[in-house]
Amino acid sequence: MIITNLTEQMMYRILMESIEENYDKEQESRETKMDFYEGINLQEDLRKYFDSESLSQIPPAYLNLTRSIIEKRAGVYQQQPIRYADEKYLDVIGDFNGVMKEFEKLVYLLGTEALYTYWSEEKQKLMYRPLHFFTPYFKPNEDDPFMVMWQVESQLQARSEDAQFMVWSRSTDDMPGKHFMISSKGKITSLVEDDLNPFGEILPINFGHRSFMTRDFMRAGAEDIIDANRSVNIMLTELALSSRFQLGQPVISSIDTDARIQFGQDKALLLPEGANFDYVTPNANVTAMKESIKFMIDSVAQANNVKMNFTNPQAESGLSKKMSQLDLMDALRSDTEQIYRPFEKEQFRISKRILEVSAGINVSEEFSVDFQEKSIPMSSQEEIDYFTFAFANDLESRQSYLRKKNPDLKEEEIQQIVDQVDQDTPEAPTGTILDQIRQGS
Repeated sequence: MIITNLTEQMMYRILMESIEENYDKEQESRETKMDFYEGINLQEDLRKYFDSESLSQIPPAYLNLTRSIIEKRAGVYQQQPIRYADEKYLDVIGDFNGVMKEFEKLVYLLGTEALYTYWSEEKQKLMYRPLHFFTPYFKPNEDDPFMVMWQVESQLQARSEDAQFMVWSRSTDDMPGKHFMISSKGKITSLVEDDLNPFGEILPINFGHRSFMTRDFMRAGAEDIIDANRSVNIMLTELALSSRFQLGQPVISSIDTDARIQFGQDKALLLPEGANFDYVTPNANVTAMKESIKFMIDSVAQANNVKMNFTNPQAESGLSKKMSQLDLMDALRSDTEQIYRPFEKEQFRISKRILEVSAGINVSEEFSVDFQEKSIPMSSQEEIDYFTFAFANDLESRQSYLRKKNPDLKEEEIQQIVDQVDQDTPEAPTGTILDQIRQGS
Protein backbone atom coordinates (compact mmCIF):
# COMPACT_ATOMS: atom_id res chain seq x y z
CA MET A 1 0.00 0.00 0.00
CA ILE A 2 1.38 3.43 -1.01
CA ILE A 3 0.76 6.35 1.38
CA THR A 4 1.23 10.07 0.66
CA ASN A 5 1.09 13.08 3.00
CA LEU A 6 1.10 10.89 6.08
CA THR A 7 -0.46 12.18 9.31
CA GLU A 8 -0.92 10.31 12.58
CA GLN A 9 -4.70 10.06 12.16
CA MET A 10 -4.32 8.93 8.57
CA MET A 11 -1.86 6.24 9.69
CA TYR A 12 -4.34 4.83 12.23
CA ARG A 13 -7.15 4.88 9.64
CA ILE A 14 -5.03 3.06 7.03
CA LEU A 15 -4.00 0.42 9.56
CA MET A 16 -7.63 -0.22 10.51
CA GLU A 17 -8.65 -0.48 6.86
CA SER A 18 -5.95 -3.12 6.31
CA ILE A 19 -7.08 -5.08 9.37
CA GLU A 20 -10.78 -4.96 8.50
CA GLU A 21 -10.65 -5.47 4.74
CA ASN A 22 -7.39 -6.79 3.34
CA TYR A 23 -5.31 -8.56 5.99
CA ASP A 24 -6.90 -12.01 5.82
CA LYS A 25 -7.15 -11.96 2.03
CA GLU A 26 -3.51 -10.91 1.61
CA GLN A 27 -2.29 -13.70 3.86
CA GLU A 28 -4.47 -16.48 2.40
CA SER A 29 -2.00 -17.67 -0.25
CA ARG A 30 0.84 -17.61 2.30
CA GLU A 31 -1.27 -19.73 4.65
CA THR A 32 -1.72 -22.30 1.86
CA LYS A 33 2.03 -22.42 1.19
CA MET A 34 2.75 -22.91 4.89
CA ASP A 35 0.16 -25.71 5.04
CA PHE A 36 1.85 -27.59 2.22
CA TYR A 37 5.31 -26.98 3.71
CA GLU A 38 4.20 -28.31 7.11
CA GLY A 39 1.97 -31.02 5.60
CA ILE A 40 -1.13 -30.00 7.56
CA ASN A 41 -4.72 -28.92 6.80
CA LEU A 42 -4.55 -30.64 3.38
CA GLN A 43 -7.66 -32.79 3.70
CA GLU A 44 -9.99 -29.91 2.88
CA ASP A 45 -7.82 -29.00 -0.09
CA LEU A 46 -8.28 -32.52 -1.51
CA ARG A 47 -12.01 -32.64 -0.85
CA LYS A 48 -12.55 -30.09 -3.62
CA TYR A 49 -11.46 -32.73 -6.15
CA PHE A 50 -13.33 -35.78 -4.75
CA ASP A 51 -16.90 -36.35 -3.72
CA SER A 52 -17.66 -37.47 -0.19
CA GLU A 53 -18.36 -41.07 -1.26
CA SER A 54 -14.88 -41.47 -2.77
CA LEU A 55 -13.04 -40.29 0.33
CA SER A 56 -15.19 -42.50 2.52
CA GLN A 57 -13.47 -45.51 0.92
CA ILE A 58 -9.89 -44.51 1.84
CA PRO A 59 -8.05 -41.82 3.80
CA PRO A 60 -6.62 -39.05 1.58
CA ALA A 61 -3.00 -39.62 0.52
CA TYR A 62 -0.43 -36.87 1.11
CA LEU A 63 3.21 -36.49 0.14
CA ASN A 64 5.26 -33.66 1.64
CA LEU A 65 6.94 -32.91 -1.67
CA THR A 66 7.12 -29.19 -0.90
CA ARG A 67 9.35 -29.53 2.15
CA SER A 68 11.48 -32.22 0.49
CA ILE A 69 12.33 -30.10 -2.57
CA ILE A 70 12.85 -26.87 -0.64
CA GLU A 71 15.16 -28.53 1.90
CA LYS A 72 17.25 -29.92 -0.96
CA ARG A 73 17.26 -26.56 -2.75
CA ALA A 74 18.04 -24.28 0.22
CA GLY A 75 21.74 -24.93 0.87
CA VAL A 76 23.38 -21.54 1.43
CA TYR A 77 23.24 -21.94 5.23
CA GLN A 78 23.71 -25.72 5.23
CA GLN A 79 27.20 -24.98 6.53
CA GLN A 80 27.61 -22.09 8.94
CA PRO A 81 29.19 -19.01 7.36
CA ILE A 82 32.18 -17.34 8.99
CA ARG A 83 31.57 -13.73 10.03
CA TYR A 84 34.39 -11.27 10.56
CA ALA A 85 33.20 -8.53 12.90
CA ASP A 86 33.69 -6.94 16.30
CA GLU A 87 33.86 -9.64 18.99
CA LYS A 88 31.23 -7.72 20.97
CA TYR A 89 28.80 -8.32 18.09
CA LEU A 90 29.71 -11.99 17.65
CA ASP A 91 29.28 -12.61 21.38
CA VAL A 92 25.63 -11.49 21.37
CA ILE A 93 24.52 -12.68 17.93
CA GLY A 94 22.67 -15.60 19.56
CA ASP A 95 21.24 -18.44 17.48
CA PHE A 96 21.40 -16.46 14.26
CA ASN A 97 22.81 -19.36 12.20
CA GLY A 98 20.03 -21.69 13.30
CA VAL A 99 17.39 -19.08 12.50
CA MET A 100 18.88 -18.38 9.07
CA LYS A 101 18.90 -22.07 8.15
CA GLU A 102 15.10 -22.12 8.41
CA PHE A 103 14.71 -18.54 7.18
CA GLU A 104 16.34 -19.46 3.86
CA LYS A 105 13.78 -22.22 3.30
CA LEU A 106 10.90 -19.86 4.05
CA VAL A 107 12.26 -17.25 1.64
CA TYR A 108 12.23 -19.89 -1.11
CA LEU A 109 8.73 -21.03 -0.11
CA LEU A 110 7.01 -17.66 0.36
CA GLY A 111 9.04 -15.48 -2.00
CA THR A 112 9.47 -12.72 0.60
CA GLU A 113 10.08 -13.32 4.30
CA ALA A 114 10.74 -10.82 7.09
CA LEU A 115 13.01 -11.19 10.13
CA TYR A 116 12.24 -9.17 13.27
CA THR A 117 15.26 -8.60 15.56
CA TYR A 118 15.11 -7.48 19.19
CA TRP A 119 17.29 -7.41 22.31
CA SER A 120 16.55 -9.81 25.19
CA GLU A 121 17.44 -8.36 28.59
CA GLU A 122 16.95 -11.76 30.17
CA LYS A 123 19.33 -13.65 27.85
CA GLN A 124 21.57 -10.66 27.06
CA LYS A 125 21.51 -11.65 23.40
CA LEU A 126 19.87 -10.65 20.17
CA MET A 127 16.71 -12.61 19.45
CA TYR A 128 14.96 -13.20 16.12
CA ARG A 129 11.41 -13.88 14.97
CA PRO A 130 10.61 -14.75 11.34
CA LEU A 131 7.43 -13.02 10.17
CA HIS A 132 5.41 -15.15 7.73
CA PHE A 133 2.33 -12.90 7.70
CA PHE A 134 2.81 -9.15 7.52
CA THR A 135 1.68 -6.08 5.59
CA PRO A 136 4.24 -3.54 4.25
CA TYR A 137 3.42 0.14 3.58
CA PHE A 138 5.32 2.38 1.16
CA LYS A 139 5.93 6.01 0.38
CA PRO A 140 5.66 7.09 -3.27
CA ASN A 141 8.65 6.13 -5.45
CA GLU A 142 10.26 4.06 -2.68
CA ASP A 143 11.05 0.36 -3.05
CA ASP A 144 11.45 -0.41 0.66
CA PRO A 145 8.60 -0.11 3.16
CA PHE A 146 8.62 2.63 5.78
CA MET A 147 6.06 0.80 7.96
CA VAL A 148 5.24 -2.85 8.69
CA MET A 149 2.31 -4.42 10.55
CA TRP A 150 1.80 -8.03 11.62
CA GLN A 151 -0.57 -9.95 13.85
CA VAL A 152 1.00 -10.77 17.20
CA GLU A 153 -1.08 -13.84 18.04
CA SER A 154 -0.95 -17.18 16.28
CA GLN A 155 -2.74 -17.25 12.94
CA LEU A 156 -4.79 -20.15 14.30
CA GLN A 157 -6.43 -17.90 16.92
CA ALA A 158 -10.00 -17.00 16.04
CA ARG A 159 -10.23 -13.60 14.36
CA SER A 160 -13.51 -12.95 16.16
CA GLU A 161 -11.43 -12.09 19.23
CA ASP A 162 -9.78 -8.71 19.71
CA ALA A 163 -6.63 -9.54 17.71
CA GLN A 164 -3.49 -7.51 18.38
CA PHE A 165 -1.18 -6.16 15.66
CA MET A 166 2.39 -4.91 16.05
CA VAL A 167 3.34 -1.76 14.14
CA TRP A 168 6.81 -0.39 13.37
CA SER A 169 7.54 2.63 11.17
CA ARG A 170 10.74 4.54 10.46
CA SER A 171 11.17 8.31 10.42
CA THR A 172 10.02 10.09 7.26
CA ASP A 173 9.66 13.71 6.13
CA ASP A 174 6.05 13.62 7.38
CA MET A 175 6.50 12.30 10.90
CA PRO A 176 8.92 10.52 13.25
CA GLY A 177 9.09 6.73 13.39
CA LYS A 178 6.39 4.99 15.43
CA HIS A 179 6.11 1.78 17.45
CA PHE A 180 2.90 0.59 19.11
CA MET A 181 0.22 -2.10 19.02
CA ILE A 182 -3.25 -1.69 17.54
CA SER A 183 -6.18 -4.06 18.05
CA SER A 184 -8.80 -5.14 15.55
CA LYS A 185 -11.19 -2.90 17.52
CA GLY A 186 -8.94 0.13 17.07
CA LYS A 187 -7.44 0.29 20.58
CA ILE A 188 -3.85 1.64 20.69
CA THR A 189 -1.45 0.05 23.20
CA SER A 190 1.74 2.00 23.92
CA LEU A 191 4.97 0.03 24.20
CA VAL A 192 7.54 2.84 24.35
CA GLU A 193 7.44 6.46 25.41
CA ASP A 194 5.30 8.62 23.09
CA ASP A 195 5.01 5.59 20.74
CA LEU A 196 8.28 6.69 19.08
CA ASN A 197 10.55 4.25 17.27
CA PRO A 198 13.72 4.31 19.43
CA PHE A 199 15.84 3.39 16.39
CA GLY A 200 14.76 6.45 14.37
CA GLU A 201 15.32 5.86 10.66
CA ILE A 202 15.91 2.11 11.05
CA LEU A 203 13.24 -0.59 11.15
CA PRO A 204 14.25 -3.60 13.28
CA ILE A 205 12.99 -5.75 10.40
CA ASN A 206 15.06 -7.23 7.58
CA PHE A 207 13.59 -8.67 4.38
CA GLY A 208 14.76 -11.65 2.36
CA HIS A 209 13.60 -11.88 -1.26
CA ARG A 210 13.81 -14.95 -3.46
CA SER A 211 14.52 -12.85 -6.58
CA PHE A 212 15.11 -9.30 -7.79
CA MET A 213 12.06 -7.06 -7.81
CA THR A 214 10.29 -7.14 -11.17
CA ARG A 215 6.89 -5.71 -10.29
CA ASP A 216 6.05 -6.00 -6.60
CA PHE A 217 7.91 -5.87 -3.29
CA MET A 218 6.33 -9.22 -2.34
CA ARG A 219 8.05 -11.72 -4.66
CA ALA A 220 6.53 -14.88 -6.10
CA GLY A 221 7.17 -18.00 -4.04
CA ALA A 222 7.13 -21.73 -4.69
CA GLU A 223 3.76 -21.79 -6.47
CA ASP A 224 5.05 -24.37 -8.97
CA ILE A 225 5.99 -26.75 -6.17
CA ILE A 226 2.66 -26.22 -4.40
CA ASP A 227 0.67 -26.94 -7.58
CA ALA A 228 2.76 -30.04 -8.31
CA ASN A 229 2.35 -31.21 -4.70
CA ARG A 230 -1.43 -30.79 -4.99
CA SER A 231 -1.50 -32.79 -8.25
CA VAL A 232 0.65 -35.53 -6.74
CA ASN A 233 -1.65 -35.74 -3.71
CA ILE A 234 -4.65 -36.11 -6.06
CA MET A 235 -2.88 -38.81 -8.08
CA LEU A 236 -1.80 -40.69 -4.96
CA THR A 237 -5.37 -40.61 -3.67
CA GLU A 238 -6.62 -41.88 -7.04
CA LEU A 239 -3.97 -44.60 -6.89
CA ALA A 240 -5.11 -45.62 -3.42
CA LEU A 241 -8.72 -45.72 -4.62
CA SER A 242 -7.73 -47.82 -7.62
CA SER A 243 -5.84 -50.25 -5.39
CA ARG A 244 -8.82 -50.40 -3.06
CA PHE A 245 -11.16 -51.34 -5.91
CA GLN A 246 -8.72 -53.89 -7.37
CA LEU A 247 -10.19 -56.27 -4.80
CA GLY A 248 -13.39 -56.12 -6.82
CA GLN A 249 -16.80 -54.49 -6.69
CA PRO A 250 -19.74 -56.92 -6.29
CA VAL A 251 -22.21 -56.52 -9.17
CA ILE A 252 -25.62 -58.22 -9.55
CA SER A 253 -27.43 -57.89 -12.86
CA SER A 254 -30.88 -58.89 -14.16
CA ILE A 255 -32.55 -58.52 -10.78
CA ASP A 256 -35.30 -56.11 -9.82
CA THR A 257 -35.69 -55.84 -6.07
CA ASP A 258 -35.35 -53.28 -3.33
CA ALA A 259 -34.40 -55.92 -0.80
CA ARG A 260 -31.02 -55.38 0.89
CA ILE A 261 -28.63 -58.16 -0.08
CA GLN A 262 -26.01 -59.12 2.51
CA PHE A 263 -22.63 -60.52 1.55
CA GLY A 264 -20.27 -62.73 3.55
CA GLN A 265 -18.53 -66.09 3.57
CA ASP A 266 -21.05 -67.39 6.10
CA LYS A 267 -24.12 -66.22 4.17
CA ALA A 268 -25.86 -67.98 1.30
CA LEU A 269 -26.72 -65.75 -1.66
CA LEU A 270 -30.02 -66.69 -3.37
CA LEU A 271 -30.60 -65.17 -6.82
CA PRO A 272 -33.69 -65.49 -9.02
CA GLU A 273 -33.48 -67.26 -12.35
CA GLY A 274 -31.57 -65.28 -14.97
CA ALA A 275 -29.75 -63.11 -12.46
CA ASN A 276 -25.95 -62.88 -12.49
CA PHE A 277 -23.46 -62.17 -9.75
CA ASP A 278 -19.82 -61.15 -10.33
CA TYR A 279 -16.89 -59.15 -8.95
CA VAL A 280 -15.75 -56.35 -11.28
CA THR A 281 -12.36 -54.63 -11.06
CA PRO A 282 -11.44 -51.31 -12.72
CA ASN A 283 -9.29 -51.48 -15.82
CA ALA A 284 -6.55 -49.23 -14.40
CA ASN A 285 -2.86 -49.38 -15.21
CA VAL A 286 -1.40 -48.91 -11.75
CA THR A 287 2.18 -49.09 -13.03
CA ALA A 288 1.56 -46.29 -15.52
CA MET A 289 -0.03 -44.18 -12.76
CA LYS A 290 3.06 -44.63 -10.58
CA GLU A 291 5.34 -43.64 -13.45
CA SER A 292 3.24 -40.53 -14.05
CA ILE A 293 3.65 -39.54 -10.41
CA LYS A 294 7.43 -40.05 -10.64
CA PHE A 295 7.57 -37.99 -13.84
CA MET A 296 5.68 -35.10 -12.23
CA ILE A 297 7.90 -35.13 -9.15
CA ASP A 298 11.06 -35.33 -11.25
CA SER A 299 9.92 -32.48 -13.50
CA VAL A 300 9.24 -29.98 -10.71
CA ALA A 301 12.43 -31.06 -8.90
CA GLN A 302 14.55 -30.44 -12.01
CA ALA A 303 12.86 -27.07 -12.52
CA ASN A 304 14.14 -26.15 -9.04
CA ASN A 305 17.67 -27.50 -9.68
CA VAL A 306 17.42 -30.53 -7.42
CA LYS A 307 17.48 -34.26 -8.05
CA MET A 308 15.07 -36.75 -6.53
CA ASN A 309 16.20 -40.34 -5.94
CA PHE A 310 13.59 -43.03 -6.46
CA THR A 311 15.06 -45.87 -4.39
CA ASN A 312 18.22 -46.17 -6.51
CA PRO A 313 20.39 -48.82 -4.79
CA GLN A 314 23.53 -48.00 -6.79
CA ALA A 315 26.12 -45.91 -4.95
CA GLU A 316 27.36 -42.73 -6.64
CA SER A 317 30.90 -41.42 -6.47
CA GLY A 318 31.55 -37.89 -5.24
CA LEU A 319 32.46 -36.79 -8.77
CA SER A 320 29.24 -38.26 -10.19
CA LYS A 321 27.18 -36.45 -7.53
CA LYS A 322 29.00 -33.19 -8.19
CA MET A 323 28.42 -33.39 -11.95
CA SER A 324 24.71 -34.07 -11.41
CA GLN A 325 24.38 -31.02 -9.15
CA LEU A 326 26.19 -28.39 -11.21
CA ASP A 327 22.96 -26.42 -11.76
CA LEU A 328 22.21 -26.50 -8.04
CA MET A 329 25.71 -25.28 -7.17
CA ASP A 330 25.39 -22.39 -9.64
CA ALA A 331 21.95 -21.49 -8.20
CA LEU A 332 23.32 -21.50 -4.64
CA ARG A 333 26.21 -19.22 -5.64
CA SER A 334 23.70 -16.85 -7.19
CA ASP A 335 21.55 -16.91 -4.04
CA THR A 336 24.61 -16.18 -1.91
CA GLU A 337 25.63 -13.07 -3.84
CA GLN A 338 22.20 -11.71 -4.78
CA ILE A 339 20.21 -12.50 -1.64
CA TYR A 340 22.15 -13.45 1.46
CA ARG A 341 25.33 -11.38 1.33
CA PRO A 342 23.27 -8.14 1.04
CA PHE A 343 20.89 -9.54 3.69
CA GLU A 344 23.78 -10.18 6.12
CA LYS A 345 25.13 -6.64 5.64
CA GLU A 346 21.70 -5.11 6.26
CA GLN A 347 21.20 -7.39 9.26
CA PHE A 348 24.49 -6.17 10.73
CA ARG A 349 23.40 -2.55 10.25
CA ILE A 350 20.07 -3.24 12.02
CA SER A 351 21.66 -5.25 14.84
CA LYS A 352 24.36 -2.62 15.39
CA ARG A 353 21.70 0.05 15.94
CA ILE A 354 19.64 -2.20 18.25
CA LEU A 355 22.72 -2.97 20.35
CA GLU A 356 23.56 0.73 20.66
CA VAL A 357 20.04 1.75 21.78
CA SER A 358 18.74 -1.30 23.68
CA ALA A 359 21.92 -2.75 25.19
CA GLY A 360 24.37 0.17 25.26
CA ILE A 361 26.88 -1.86 23.23
CA ASN A 362 28.85 -0.02 20.56
CA VAL A 363 30.43 -2.17 17.86
CA SER A 364 32.78 -1.16 15.06
CA GLU A 365 31.66 -0.72 11.46
CA GLU A 366 33.83 -3.53 10.11
CA PHE A 367 31.84 -6.52 8.90
CA SER A 368 32.26 -9.22 6.27
CA VAL A 369 30.96 -12.74 5.83
CA ASP A 370 32.51 -15.79 4.21
CA PHE A 371 29.90 -18.28 3.00
CA GLN A 372 30.94 -21.92 2.90
CA GLU A 373 30.24 -23.55 -0.45
CA LYS A 374 28.06 -26.66 -0.40
CA SER A 375 30.26 -29.75 -0.54
CA ILE A 376 29.46 -33.14 -2.06
CA PRO A 377 30.14 -36.04 0.35
CA MET A 378 33.07 -38.23 -0.70
CA SER A 379 33.15 -41.99 -0.46
CA SER A 380 35.45 -43.52 2.17
CA GLN A 381 38.11 -44.36 -0.39
CA GLU A 382 37.90 -40.91 -2.01
CA GLU A 383 38.35 -39.30 1.41
CA ILE A 384 41.36 -41.50 2.19
CA ASP A 385 42.96 -40.68 -1.18
CA TYR A 386 42.34 -36.95 -0.74
CA PHE A 387 43.80 -36.64 2.77
CA THR A 388 46.74 -38.94 1.94
CA PHE A 389 47.68 -36.60 -0.92
CA ALA A 390 46.91 -33.46 1.13
CA PHE A 391 49.04 -34.55 4.11
CA ALA A 392 51.91 -35.60 1.86
CA ASN A 393 51.93 -32.18 0.14
CA ASP A 394 51.28 -30.05 3.25
CA LEU A 395 47.86 -28.96 1.96
CA GLU A 396 46.07 -30.16 5.10
CA SER A 397 47.03 -30.55 8.75
CA ARG A 398 45.69 -32.80 11.46
CA GLN A 399 43.99 -29.73 12.93
CA SER A 400 42.22 -28.85 9.67
CA TYR A 401 41.15 -32.49 9.29
CA LEU A 402 39.55 -32.46 12.75
CA ARG A 403 37.80 -29.15 12.03
CA LYS A 404 36.22 -30.60 8.90
CA LYS A 405 35.19 -33.84 10.58
CA ASN A 406 33.70 -32.10 13.62
CA PRO A 407 33.05 -28.33 13.18
CA ASP A 408 31.71 -28.11 16.75
CA LEU A 409 35.13 -28.80 18.28
CA LYS A 410 36.82 -25.84 19.93
CA GLU A 411 40.42 -25.00 19.10
CA GLU A 412 41.69 -26.12 22.52
CA GLU A 413 39.85 -29.44 22.11
CA ILE A 414 41.43 -29.95 18.70
CA GLN A 415 44.90 -29.31 20.11
CA GLN A 416 44.27 -31.69 23.01
CA ILE A 417 43.36 -34.47 20.55
CA VAL A 418 46.51 -33.83 18.49
CA ASP A 419 48.71 -33.78 21.64
CA GLN A 420 47.13 -37.01 22.88
CA VAL A 421 47.80 -38.72 19.53
CA ASP A 422 51.44 -37.57 19.70
CA GLN A 423 51.79 -39.03 23.20
CA ASP A 424 50.23 -42.36 22.23
CA THR A 425 52.28 -42.77 19.04
CA PRO A 426 55.67 -44.43 19.65
CA GLU A 427 58.67 -42.77 18.06
CA ALA A 428 60.02 -44.49 14.96
CA PRO A 429 63.47 -46.01 15.48
CA THR A 430 66.35 -44.02 13.99
CA GLY A 431 69.76 -45.04 12.70
CA THR A 432 70.90 -48.32 11.21
CA ILE A 433 70.01 -51.76 12.54
CA LEU A 434 73.56 -52.10 13.94
CA ASP A 435 73.15 -48.80 15.84
CA GLN A 436 69.83 -49.95 17.30
CA ILE A 437 71.41 -53.24 18.47
CA ARG A 438 74.24 -51.32 20.15
CA GLN A 439 71.72 -49.00 21.84
CA GLY A 440 69.71 -51.99 23.06
CA SER A 441 72.82 -53.61 24.54
